[in-house]
Amino acid sequence: MDSTKLGQSLHTSSNADTIGEAIKHTHRKISHQAPEIVRLAFASYDDVRGTLKTFAHSTELGSPLLHYSAPINSQSSLGKSITRQQARVLNDILSTVTSASRHSHWLLEQGYQSSLTQPIFDDGQFLGMLFYDATQPHYFDSATREELVAHSTPLLEVITHQRRCVNAMTDLGHVVRRTNFEHQDESLDHAYRVGQFAHIIGTELAQLYQLDDETLDHIVQFAQLHDIGKYSALGTSSQSLWLEDWGNHLQLTAQIQHGLNLVNDLARQIHEQQHTCVQLLRDIIQYHHEYLDGSGAPLGLRHADIPVSARIVTVANIFDALTSHRYYSESWSLTHALLELEKMVAMGKLDGNCVQALRAQQDAVRLVMQSVHVPRV
Repeated sequence: MDSTKLGQSLHTSSNADTIGEAIKHTHRKISHQAPEIVRLAFASYDDVRGTLKTFAHSTELGSPLLHYSAPINSQSSLGKSITRQQARVLNDILSTVTSASRHSHWLLEQGYQSSLTQPIFDDGQFLGMLFYDATQPHYFDSATREELVAHSTPLLEVITHQRRCVNAMTDLGHVVRRTNFEHQDESLDHAYRVGQFAHIIGTELAQLYQLDDETLDHIVQFAQLHDIGKYSALGTSSQSLWLEDWGNHLQLTAQIQHGLNLVNDLARQIHEQQHTCVQLLRDIIQYHHEYLDGSGAPLGLRHADIPVSARIVTVANIFDALTSHRYYSESWSLTHALLELEKMVAMGKLDGNCVQALRAQQDAVRLVMQSVHVPRV
């Protein structure tokens, strides 16, 4: 391969603000001079669980790996690559990969012959891995590796900027919730569980609602910020609204606007007002109180006007409110809560697919019901 031509082909930066779009853009550039590279993918790092998870990809040959996560073994070649902050090369996948993991089985089935894996860091913080897969063995010689790493800068900038944006928003949620001195732990636990229930629902409905891993990740992260407007100033927690108080449109409107103001102010500070992920967060904050029949609050929107992200969070939020012990109410059982949600589906208020997703994954739901907030490290 002519690595000089490859370098020239990658100098045009992408205007994409999603990692998925940037990966597809970069892969198209690479393919002009390096058609043997048939897959380019980014796996993000979950610093709480110590896992890599699929996030975005461009796959021209084989079946994409989706909705998958796995812990990083520090003694594996991948773990050592991260520790050393150096790229890993598999020159002959068929004779090298022997692990019985789901990822290894998938990799062996795709027909890829060699792979380059590049760890991505931002000021020393590990963000994830960039994977290049080729149809020829021993494809990633030193010159090719240097050109790919050097000229993937536009893609790395998109990844870094988006992860900074998401982290800034989630950190905002933690800071705001910690102003709730009276019920701080309860608020953090509620936010965490809503995110996990949203993950269960979103993963179950990913194919039906065409949710890629990048969108699903943002829904899970931002589900935890759905009600930050209630905690936007010290002392407002005593006025918090739960299920029985949703009829108070004026107070809800004020709380939602407080949340939107927080997000918009931070977006301006980090120059990301128009970022796709920021708009998804706005949708969750603004619409998670809406019902599909138009009886929700505060806007009274109907089914077609309520984003899928907000519908998922609405169900996750109500389910956690029902099944969690509060200082003002006792918790409901899983069975009782599901029946209540299904009653609301029958009344035309909730997305039945979201409720069915919880019913279909009851073992996972029970685990979340028993969990508490896990602080970021």
